Amino acid sequence: MDDLLVGPADKIWKNKRVPDLEDLVVARPAEATGRPAWEGSIALDEVLSGIGDAADGRLAFRASVPIHG
Repeated sequence: MDDLLVGPADKIWKNKRVPDLEDLVVARPAEATGRPAWEGSIALDEVLSGIGDAADGRLAFRASVPIHG
């Protein structure tokens, strides 16, 4: 499960969504708990949307910080 979370986490900080990866993240817990995958999809969408909504500010801050080699 940890490996499945890395892909979406790497993308969402830039407000990029990868539906295939998100489906995999939702499928594993749904299988393990017997709960419908759509419930997990709704919850994951809410979390990722909240993180993604703040992406512009994060990216602007990151671009304003000088990189020293």
